[in-house]
Amino acid sequence: MFPLDHFHECDASKTRYLECLARRELDATACATLSKAYLECRMARELMAREDLTQLGFRSEHARSSAARARETTAKEAKEAKTDDEAPRVAGLRGGK
Repeated sequence: MFPLDHFHECDASKTRYLECLARRELDATACATLSKAYLECRMARELMAREDLTQLGFRSEHARSSAARARETTAKEAKEAKTDDEAPRVAGLRGGK
């Protein structure tokens, strides 16, 4: 059961989540903490059945921190792999001529 929020009890958390999605080009993983807060608001106000958040696709705190460290390492490696003298590429131009 997922009743509508007729009294707008969770509008603030919903709005923050939707604004995050708009800023992050619909990247839901970047807005996961706001999504979690919105769902927790709905559960606290009995607007949805109480559910373990891991069953809703959220990772445990330990798993989330491990995944964040892995992303940071990958981003750092990608940045280091790119050399400073690499010229930007422009579509349609071949060999700088």
